[in-house]
Amino acid sequence: MSSEVLDLQKAKIANIQDSLDKISKNLDQPAAFINTHHFAEGVYVRAYYGVKDSVVVSQVHLHENITILARGHCRVISTMQEEERIDVYRDFGIFKTLPYTKRALYFLEDTTILTVHPNPENITDIKLLEERLVKPNFTD
Repeated sequence: MSSEVLDLQKAKIANIQDSLDKISKNLDQPAAFINTHHFAEGVYVRAYYGVKDSVVVSQVHLHENITILARGHCRVISTMQEEERIDVYRDFGIFKTLPYTKRALYFLEDTTILTVHPNPENITDIKLLEERLVKPNFTD
């Protein structure tokens, strides 16, 4: 991946996140998503439920994981794209998320996305898992 495309995608996503942060400070509404957490021996699955017509920015994933679009329809820009583009996912898909991936997503329908992470220590403390798996931005 060229550093030019990476820098461009990071800047776009940062602008989207800044805009969302400004808007959300002026609104007194619940978040347009829900996370649930699921565990099996050595595995942590985070289920993310995005609401139609909402926009969200993911955290930076620190490790490789599997991402599953279980249902729905969304448009995505990512720091790990080889070129400047918008990916469209619909109905079902399974793909690999590489380390240091951050995404901005626009939900065209109510959408369910699962991320599957190795959890060899069987940690169930969500705060501790988040500290190990993600960061809110690239500077952290």
